[in-house]
Amino acid sequence: MDTKAELRAHLKARRDALPGDAREAWSKAIALRVAELCRQRGILRIGAFRTFGSELDLGPARTAHPEGLWFFPKVASTRPPRLAWGMEPLEKGHWGLWEPILAPHALPPVQLLLVPGLGFSDSGHRLGYGRGFYDALLAELPEDVLTVGVGFDAQMGQAVPVEPHDRPVKALLSERGWREI
Repeated sequence: MDTKAELRAHLKARRDALPGDAREAWSKAIALRVAELCRQRGILRIGAFRTFGSELDLGPARTAHPEGLWFFPKVASTRPPRLAWGMEPLEKGHWGLWEPILAPHALPPVQLLLVPGLGFSDSGHRLGYGRGFYDALLAELPEDVLTVGVGFDAQMGQAVPVEPHDRPVKALLSERGWREI
């Protein structure tokens, strides 16, 4: 692939081609590992996202870790790319994404941030949808926030272009397991 746009299209098509029943089973496995991680490390404040398209579904993690406080992103600005964070209830917002109705936090007040992406490298770098929201967020987060790239195993181990402003996540999680970077 010559461009990021071509790589994004390829990775999205690859994820879209995964069988729906497998994506559902893998989502549950990943979600249960998220809940287990939270219990093991005493994590109560989690930054997550609602499923968009063929992304994994983290809903079962909320069910398995009901004592957690779950924060979700809302597009606050596209230029510069900025997210605001709030809790449920959610409504459809920018690009059909589920966003909190109220999002009072400029940074998510979390201990764990689950980071979506189209592909993740072994070094923890990610290729997202190209708008820069998570790149900006990862650059601003306090160092003590555990950032985890979550996705299906087919999305892991990808060669993704890395630019000077890109920040890697600290760990990767797929249906095959957990790996700290």
